[in-house]
Amino acid sequence: MIRHGDVRLDEVIAHLEENSAAILLVHEPDFADESAATGKFDLQISGHTHGGQIVIPFLGPPVLPPSGRKYPSGLYKVGDMLQYTNRGVGTDTVSVRINCPPEITIFVLKRMAS
Repeated sequence: MIRHGDVRLDEVIAHLEENSAAILLVHEPDFADESAATGKFDLQISGHTHGGQIVIPFLGPPVLPPSGRKYPSGLYKVGDMLQYTNRGVGTDTVSVRINCPPEITIFVLKRMAS
């Protein structure tokens, strides 16, 4: 797995309160397999893939970056955790988007009823 930067998940977990809600921001979406396995996070929000930038109908994106192939765009359930990959507003090496519009996501967080 290719990663941008150091992974210090143990340090993050050490700062969490027991039984509290936790959202993890991680550049690469495929890290969700590791973060979900801890059982400490409710949601991971990622980017990195730009949704593939070019999406072929019924087939999906023909090219995705390393660490962004399992969860390329949208909402996924990984174990007991939700993982969301945002397509972003920019592009990577090729400055084109086909069937993959830019995206700004707004999350509305609500307390669960007791």
